[in-house]
Amino acid sequence: MALNSALGIGRTALSAYQAALSVVGQNIANAGTPGYSRASARLAAVSGPGLNAGQLGGGVRLDSVRRNVNESLNARLRLAGSDQQSALAQRSSLSRVEGIFDPLGGDNLGSLLSEFFGAFSDLQNTPENPASRGIVVNTATALVQRVGDIREQLIGLRKDLNVDIEDAVIQADAIATKIADLNVQISATEAATGGPAAALRDERDRLLTSLSEFFSITVKEQPSGAVNVFIGNASLVQFGESFGLYTSTEVNADGLNVAVVRFKKDNGPVNPTSGGVKGLIEARDTHAGGQLARLDTLAAAVIGEVNRIHAGGKGLKDFTSVTGLTAVIDPTLALSALDNGVDFPPQTGSFFIDVKDTATGQIIRTQIHIDLDGIGADSTLNSVAADISANVPNITATVLADGRLQLSAASGYSFSFADDTSGALGALGINTFFGGKDALTIKLNPTVVSDPSYIAAGKSGLAGDGSNATALASLADTAVAGLGGVSLNAYYNATMANIAVSSSGAQSALDASGIVFDSLTAQREAVSGVNLDEEAVAMISYQRAYQGAAEYMRVVDEMLQVLLGLVR
Repeated sequence: MALNSALGIGRTALSAYQAALSVVGQNIANAGTPGYSRASARLAAVSGPGLNAGQLGGGVRLDSVRRNVNESLNARLRLAGSDQQSALAQRSSLSRVEGIFDPLGGDNLGSLLSEFFGAFSDLQNTPENPASRGIVVNTATALVQRVGDIREQLIGLRKDLNVDIEDAVIQADAIATKIADLNVQISATEAATGGPAAALRDERDRLLTSLSEFFSITVKEQPSGAVNVFIGNASLVQFGESFGLYTSTEVNADGLNVAVVRFKKDNGPVNPTSGGVKGLIEARDTHAGGQLARLDTLAAAVIGEVNRIHAGGKGLKDFTSVTGLTAVIDPTLALSALDNGVDFPPQTGSFFIDVKDTATGQIIRTQIHIDLDGIGADSTLNSVAADISANVPNITATVLADGRLQLSAASGYSFSFADDTSGALGALGINTFFGGKDALTIKLNPTVVSDPSYIAAGKSGLAGDGSNATALASLADTAVAGLGGVSLNAYYNATMANIAVSSSGAQSALDASGIVFDSLTAQREAVSGVNLDEEAVAMISYQRAYQGAAEYMRVVDEMLQVLLGLVR
């Protein structure tokens, strides 16, 4: 074996082990760097001319530097991260929903409902007591304010979630753009060097992990080293192009603003299956939106059921004039017609108007029939007004320009109502306790607020009659058709149970996804993380090899010196 070839072997050894030590040094330097993937130096023997030439090999070379990554594991880790962020967003919003419905102290909706119906229960015993009537108004006012507060806070939560969605999409869009840029850099670098662009790939993996916190993504690496990124079946990143993400503010079927996620390239909708954005959308539409819908349903049931009974009763005072709270859009259409402004459509039945001569005390009762059976001509606001004016003595019924019904008594007369089996009075807002149709519009009838004597606690108008207050008090535990056959109290309790179950489910999902994420993170660290003990062993091994190569070259150098001495 020629001595100059022996020097070549030593030279390759020094170079290879120096490079291997550099790899170890890079690993140690980045032991605490998030997302860093441990590199491994791969050494390979250099072939020589062969035994006949006296040289078995040509030394050693650094064949490659391999990134220790498991793409399948990384994909599972990204999916677990998406699930965890989705559950976290939902759990956080549900905590706020719980606080909205059940704040600290006793000022929750359930207790206020009980106090309201309890006030009617007390009124039935002392229907002529002004204090008892005042308590009814006060408890009703507190109930209406609480319903309004809950709705306002739920709307506020929805707005906050819309803002969170917008912020998340802005961040995700920026990340997608960076991934596309890194695709170009990685492809160019690896094509030029023939080796992996480790630092650039680590940065891209970190960005992919960050992107997966917002959306559940699928990543497919291409032969060029670039990756294509998909949300569902839709492309987000193709090589060096990001199709972009943005949010548009749109109005849903309930008339509420929603932040809708779309692709910039074609304005197509983005339908995430997991991730923080999915969790925020679920929190907004299902949790905040769902509870808002249930609150509206409960408020509508309270309004409709209380008014239905109250409108057919009598207060301590008769009316000389009354104007309905409900405006009909078209007074020529049937009162039960859809989208005609009547939120609590009446049915076939009747009600009575009792007209009193204030001088003599004489009362004349007239029955007004409501025909809504769909056969022949159904009752309209115009026909009801005409019927009253024509048949009820000393009462004039007028349909106002805004679609409301107004009844006025002639001088020296007053009137009251009784036994409304049609629900028409409550539907038209006449002699009602509440106004409005849902949690947004619920209010007390101004007539009742200004003079609680108009609270219809009785049915006969006789002193001490609290029978209508009894019927109103029993509403709390009476089955309501509009609530699926459950009572107001039961519906509220079911709402609270629904929130508790959803919150518990979200917490369980968060705990489960956290366990999976932590397990996969530990597995990734085992594959890609830096173990300083292992690196220390490798460093000592390469150091000893480097020292051996240096000693080998010293010996070869001495042999050359001897040979040169012989020649001289």
